[in-house]
Amino acid sequence: MAAAVAHRPMQLVVWMSAYLVLIVGIAQIVFGAGQAWLSERPPSNYWIAGEWIALNLGNGGVIAGTLLGSFGMILTGTALFATGIGLLLLGTRGPVRGWLIGYRILLGLVFASSLVGLALSATNR
Repeated sequence: MAAAVAHRPMQLVVWMSAYLVLIVGIAQIVFGAGQAWLSERPPSNYWIAGEWIALNLGNGGVIAGTLLGSFGMILTGTALFATGIGLLLLGTRGPVRGWLIGYRILLGLVFASSLVGLALSATNR
């Protein structure tokens, strides 16, 4: 993959910019705000820190693995990211109602997109 990236550096820059804005930025803001608004009982600061660490280490792993052409790093980053998504899901325990359904669907869609990205990375090796 590193050779393919060397021949198309702008493609990587465009992907990384979109990833940083949409997943690292906007998605985390929406997920955090949604959890604060929709949780029956807000999670502890330690729980929130765990979510943040898992999501951001995962995102860092995906970005670094993509830049370095390391599928193992991408896989590890995706697993950490999925852990963060799982923590966000568990952080909104309580009766499922209205907006919470949409929030959980959004978490599922972002998780599914991470699996699609992982599959695309595997086919580009």
